[in-house]
Amino acid sequence: MKSVILLVLLGLAMRCSAVAPASPIDSLRHELDTAPADTTRVLLLSQLAAELTHIDPLATIAYCRQALQLAQKIGFRRGQALALIRLGSGFREAGNYPAALYFGLKGLHLAEEVSNAPLVARGLNALGYLNWEQGNSRAALFYLRRAKAVAERSHADAVLTRVLGNIGNVYLQLHQPDSALFYSRQGLALDLRNHDLSSEVGDAAMLGNIYASLGDVRQAQHYYRYSLRRSMGDGFTFALCRAYLGQARLFYPSTGPPTDSALYFAQEALNTAQRGNYPRGEYEAAQFLATAQAARHDTAAAFRFQQLANITRDTLFSTTKLAHMQALDVGERLRLGELDVQRVQAATHRRQIWLMVTLAATLPALLLLWRYGRLRQRANQQLNAQNAQLEAQRDELRATLVRLEATQAQLVQSEKMAFLGELTAGIAHELQNPLAFVKNFADVSTLLVDDMAGEPTAAGDGGQELLLAGLRRNLREISQHGQRATSIISSMLARSHGGPPPPHLPTNLNALALEYLRLAYQGMRAKNKTFVAARSTHLAAHLPLVPVVAPDLGRVFLNLFCNAFYAVRQRQQCGEAGYAPAVHLSSRLLPSGHIEISVRDNGPGIPAAVRACIFQPFFTTKATGEGTGLGLALAHDIVVRDHGGTLTVDSCENEFTEFIICLPVPDVLPNGAAMGHAMAAT
Repeated sequence: MKSVILLVLLGLAMRCSAVAPASPIDSLRHELDTAPADTTRVLLLSQLAAELTHIDPLATIAYCRQALQLAQKIGFRRGQALALIRLGSGFREAGNYPAALYFGLKGLHLAEEVSNAPLVARGLNALGYLNWEQGNSRAALFYLRRAKAVAERSHADAVLTRVLGNIGNVYLQLHQPDSALFYSRQGLALDLRNHDLSSEVGDAAMLGNIYASLGDVRQAQHYYRYSLRRSMGDGFTFALCRAYLGQARLFYPSTGPPTDSALYFAQEALNTAQRGNYPRGEYEAAQFLATAQAARHDTAAAFRFQQLANITRDTLFSTTKLAHMQALDVGERLRLGELDVQRVQAATHRRQIWLMVTLAATLPALLLLWRYGRLRQRANQQLNAQNAQLEAQRDELRATLVRLEATQAQLVQSEKMAFLGELTAGIAHELQNPLAFVKNFADVSTLLVDDMAGEPTAAGDGGQELLLAGLRRNLREISQHGQRATSIISSMLARSHGGPPPPHLPTNLNALALEYLRLAYQGMRAKNKTFVAARSTHLAAHLPLVPVVAPDLGRVFLNLFCNAFYAVRQRQQCGEAGYAPAVHLSSRLLPSGHIEISVRDNGPGIPAAVRACIFQPFFTTKATGEGTGLGLALAHDIVVRDHGGTLTVDSCENEFTEFIICLPVPDVLPNGAAMGHAMAAT
């Protein structure tokens, strides 16, 4: 009894706090007193109706009708859509579900016509809430998910805050409390951020229901009391009913009769619903009280509450079913009437056609039969001619097919021979450099042997040792370049047969480039004893090791260096005054994690028309016998296809040509040894 007294006192205190006037509603009414009959008044009427939806649904309906009439009068289509959507919400709160559905759909369609995304989201949310109240969970979830997507795309947070809470309501109705808790928490957080009190008290009460379904009584009590405290001053009937009825269920034990607290809160829910004209809340509270009184063996009270629940249920659902049946009946009658009219029109049309055909066929029947025979004979003749023509075309196609098969065989053989020629040319081009080095070192070795044979013995052992050391060095070079030639042949043959690619090993690119710069210069000097060119390098220190196929990438460097020395020699031979041949090698680490290596010469440059073709196979600007046109094409394939990098060229005629290699560097490899900056000139 003490707990009941305390609860009564708490209820009285909360009711006393409701004496304060609802300032937003009063301010809206004050603005309406002076508002002109334009779009501003339509929006004020709609906003006032929205504020009263959960407090006085009948007033909401009245204000929405005023807004709708004025919007139609002044041609304010967006205002019409807003008034229709909120009119549907008013009818929903008043328990007239068919009218709510009718006006809600009409408002949604008009919002879509005017392409107002926030209004579309609001209309979809209203239809989802309506289906949830009727127990149509799947349809409700369909509308609410669409509303959520539209509200998020249009950044309509004022609608999204209500949509999230309503999705939580539906998931609780589907007995999925975890999903319900997720969306209801999001909805309450957005309510607080947007200061939407109506949505806030509803989401708080629904959170109480969710925690009650999860068995967390303490959290359920917390949110019920929170909703009651926030709802009481503004009279949000739906939230008060949820909170009161939720607490009543908490005080209803699983076994035995309900407690006095359960009856008290259920009675408060019933009284609140009746004061606020909220039929659904009245039905749920009366049904609960009927069950509770029956459990306490108070038959008279149970009968009285059950009778009230039945009356309210008939108001909500039987009227709805009747309205739907009437709507379906009227629609069906209209459809049948239209079908009857269409059938009569079709029968009349057919009779007219048959009458005309009969009249037309009576007199000229013989003429038509004769003409039909002639046409049939002519058609047969044309068909025979077409058959003969098709037969001739078929024979011609067969002969063409035989010729095509023979041509295809010739093309395949030609392709094989072209591939063999390309492979042979590639191998010959690649072998030119190592074989030239082998020949040069062999010639030098021959001279050393001749010197040894002709040197007098009085010269002592010192001269012999120097000659032998040079001979050993030359033999090592001959062996290395012979191995390079063997490796090139093996690599080319493996590629032609589709064998496995060679392994990529971590390599110091600075050291590799310097080695082939030296070899290329020696090769050019061996061919032209008088040739001298300045060589300079600017290599970045601490370049990381890069996984590459060192022999293949060495062939790229060698080709670029040989082309550079060839270019500067060609310009030197032109006799240009003051010209000094120079080749520059540089490397750097880019911020993107790539290593860039450039080979630059001050030769004659490459014309713009030629630059677009230099990487094509068999394209060369060298004289006949000096180049195959495969060097840059193979170099491009090695860098781009085999190493995932890029090979580009920049040139200005009579100034310079620069080839730039850019290779990616994996993060997992350790940094290479420091190369430092080297500036050398020869």
